[in-house]
Amino acid sequence: MKKMPVLFFLSSLLFLACNNDKPKEAIIITDKEGKEKVTIDPSHSMDAMQAMQQRKEELAAMTPLTPDELKALVPEELMGGLRTDMDVNSAMGATVANADYIIKDSIKLKLEIVDCAGPGGAGMFGMQYLNMFDINSDDEDEYVKTIEFKGVKAIENCKKKRNRCTLAWLSGNRYLVSLRGDNVGMDALKDVAKGLDIK
Repeated sequence: MKKMPVLFFLSSLLFLACNNDKPKEAIIITDKEGKEKVTIDPSHSMDAMQAMQQRKEELAAMTPLTPDELKALVPEELMGGLRTDMDVNSAMGATVANADYIIKDSIKLKLEIVDCAGPGGAGMFGMQYLNMFDINSDDEDEYVKTIEFKGVKAIENCKKKRNRCTLAWLSGNRYLVSLRGDNVGMDALKDVAKGLDIK
C-alpha cells in the first residue's frame, strides 16, 4: 500500500482548521486507480491533536524509566505463550522493550512498549501515535483504522495476505504499546490487549 506523506495530511488539516466559514466534513482521498481510499475527519483530528500535543509536552518533561524498570512491565506470558527474545534498549533517546511469545509454530505475538517520557520518548509519541490520528485506509493488501480502545485512540492495522495484525494504543497515558499477532485475528488480539495493564 502506498503511504500518503504525513506532511500532506497535516497541511490539509491545518488548512481546514483555519477555514472556519465552511463546515468541517470528512476528507476522502482516492489514489489514481481508485483502489485505495483514505478518510480523515478533520474536526475530530484537530481536537485530538491539540489535546495530544499538550500531552506530548507534559511527557517531554517527565523522567524516563530505567531499562530494568521498563523490563518489569513486560508480562512473562501472553495467550499461553511464554516470553522469549526479550530486549530492552534506548532507541532515538526513548527506552523501548520488545518481547516475543510463541503460541504455536505459526501463531506468534510480539509486544513492544515505548516509554514516552523524556524528550526522546515524547518524540516517539509524536511520530508513532499522533501522526496516525483519524486516518483510515483500506486496499486489497492491508487496512489501517483509527478506533477507540480502552478509552483512548488506537490504531488497528492488518496485512490481509500475511494474516498479520497489529494494535497500537497509549496505556497509562504514558506508554505506547504495540501488540502484533501472526495468524492471530484482530478480535483475539484485542482480547489479549484488554488483559494488559501497563501503567
